[in-house]
Amino acid sequence: MASIGDFDPLQASVPATKIEITVSCRNLLDVDTFSKSDPVVVLFIQGIGSKEWREYGRTEVIENTLNPDFVRKFVLDYFFEEKQNLRFDVYNVDSRSTNISKHDFLGQIFVTLGEIIGSAGSRVEKSVT
Repeated sequence: MASIGDFDPLQASVPATKIEITVSCRNLLDVDTFSKSDPVVVLFIQGIGSKEWREYGRTEVIENTLNPDFVRKFVLDYFFEEKQNLRFDVYNVDSRSTNISKHDFLGQIFVTLGEIIGSAGSRVEKSVT
């Protein structure tokens, strides 16, 4: 039987839990001429030490809508006692290019994972800027 004296903090893993994030948007900009925008959301996570933003994942593209409810979810590890900065960028996709900078930027939001977890119903609503 292990006791408290056997605990080695250098060998212990950081307490974490899996979090699933679902994204939807309302009243996006309509930047297409003959149809509605074809939005995609790209999730970026900021590195703890480096402060650099790195792409974590993307939703699917939903064609011809300003009010998408994305099916693809983001699964993240939530680390207790650690601030995890997230950035959600919204783009209008008009070509098959995977280079996101080739698409029309519609806006972004910044939020921490703790904000999402701690909000009522674990639901956050923000306006893209």
